[in-house]
Amino acid sequence: MTASPAIAAPSQPLDAAALAAHIAADPGLSAFFGADMANLSIREIGDGNLNFVFHVAGGGRALAIKQAMPYSRMSGGARALTAERLTYEKLALEEFARHAPAHVPAIHHFDAERALLGQEFLSPHVIMRKGMMDGVVYPHFAEHMAAYLSACLFATSDFALTASDKRRKVARFAGNVELCEITERLVFTEPFTLSDNNRWTSPELDAEAAAIRGDEVLKQAVSALKLAFLTRSDALLHADLHTGSIMLTETDTRVIDPEFAVFGPMGFDIGMLIGNLFLNCFAQLAYETEPGGRAAYRAFVLGAVEEIWTGFAARFAALWREKRTGDAYPMRLFPEAAALEAVLARYLQDVLADALGFAGVEMIRRTLGRAHTPDYDAITDRQRRCLSEKLALSHGVMLLRAPRGGMSMTEATDAARRLIGAAPGR
Repeated sequence: MTASPAIAAPSQPLDAAALAAHIAADPGLSAFFGADMANLSIREIGDGNLNFVFHVAGGGRALAIKQAMPYSRMSGGARALTAERLTYEKLALEEFARHAPAHVPAIHHFDAERALLGQEFLSPHVIMRKGMMDGVVYPHFAEHMAAYLSACLFATSDFALTASDKRRKVARFAGNVELCEITERLVFTEPFTLSDNNRWTSPELDAEAAAIRGDEVLKQAVSALKLAFLTRSDALLHADLHTGSIMLTETDTRVIDPEFAVFGPMGFDIGMLIGNLFLNCFAQLAYETEPGGRAAYRAFVLGAVEEIWTGFAARFAALWREKRTGDAYPMRLFPEAAALEAVLARYLQDVLADALGFAGVEMIRRTLGRAHTPDYDAITDRQRRCLSEKLALSHGVMLLRAPRGGMSMTEATDAARRLIGAAPGR
């Protein structure tokens, strides 16, 4: 099965009246909200780069309705971009809901022609990045993300799927070409060369940016990771997993916005996530109002990095031993699980090596490339921002230059602790 034909989306975002009319005309939506359309509340709440998002409430119920334009929101119409991206987001949410239903929002409406996706409005959830900038501890976050990652990555891999089923799923997402091109360009290429799209704190980071552009060993490592992203189809990826695509409370964690979804290396999603956690950890230095004021929070962040990996590895190993129903290492060939323990260990070591490399790429591209993170953009003290950014770049470079397979997750977090401990003024 292939993805649906390209969507001919409207050229302008809906206003409240037009969306209310759409809701009233749709039997499913009108039933969801009840008959009293006059009291429907609609407001635009989106703050992302690509889409418009409306909060719609009425009859004591609420939805988040996303609208995709045939361009990216941040470009204001200047950059064409297929609205079909919402089809891939819907398909991904449906797939992830089969394997980790507690950690994705429920879908209530989809209109391909109008490029509209209505899903559960998460409340009182907040975007994780905002909570982390405020120093909010989320005690179950790492456990929940380990469960989500292990369940979704294993279940969409050759270890769980027959070869035929896997190929059908790969084909279904292979058409997400335009969003993959954004990743390939903005993540793996432009930040490591001169590009008009790049931006960094200049002139303070000019030397670091030039050193990275001139580092052939580092660029070869990045290119090897890009090749893996281009050619491998280990499992279905969210492919834009960071603290801005997670909404949570202290007890509930949901992954949102998988419009970049595509099959690729398992370590990509893990690496993108932990790379953003490392970025936040270094940014915490700039948030301190007194020396050491955010030390406990940095410990929480680095502990979460470690727990995500150990939790993922343990859960993935259990699935491997108990639910290996696919065509890779089939259980009928290996009825004794112990016979494959060495294979499993090597596989997880490769996933870890990929994840650490992708984390390094993410830290560098978020500092030198086009798409920065609010963790740093919100820092008003230029000197403090530059210190945090330089630490993040140093850590990203270290992760990429380390011998492949020669670093554990604990060693990666310990390296971050040493960088912070040696920072000026510490």
